[in-house]
Amino acid sequence: MTRLYVALFMALFMLLAVLGASCRGAPPGPAADGWLADGIITAGEYAGQTSYGDYEIHWNSDGRYVYLGIKAKTAGWVAVGFQPEPLHRETDMVLGFVRDGEASVLDMFSTGDLGPCSADSELGGSDDIVDFGGREEGGETTIEFKRLLGTGDEHDGELFSGINEIIWAYSSLDDVRQKHTERGRGEIRL
Repeated sequence: MTRLYVALFMALFMLLAVLGASCRGAPPGPAADGWLADGIITAGEYAGQTSYGDYEIHWNSDGRYVYLGIKAKTAGWVAVGFQPEPLHRETDMVLGFVRDGEASVLDMFSTGDLGPCSADSELGGSDDIVDFGGREEGGETTIEFKRLLGTGDEHDGELFSGINEIIWAYSSLDDVRQKHTERGRGEIRL
């Protein structure tokens, strides 16, 4: 009887060891493997996508980070805001543009009903964009960026699994003080 218990124990131990080893080497998720902040949105790079007229937003998450790609028919800036309050008071915003072939992505916060937006770092917060890239080509601006779902920064809206409300906008100019040309509301499902 003791031999049977030892054999069962050894079999269970080996099964757990094999399962544990296979879990340890698992990749964090598809976004981490196939995502590049290069300003080119490729097929399969993002799990979700939606369009609002000439504005497209693509997204993916690996449970720790959110990966976003924004493309709009404009030579100016593009932006997205997360978990917006009425109008866009106290809303976490990310704004990006490409000037002279160089992409810039700003972690911002809207302090009033209709702005202005200031860099988080100017308000005592932090710049929580981990990686970004972009390009402007054929009358379209594309910005891609990565950030934590929850940054701990009071000026960043926490993103979570499920439906996340967004506001979006773009401008015909790169100047971040320039008012949007188009704007709207929507949602993304992480």
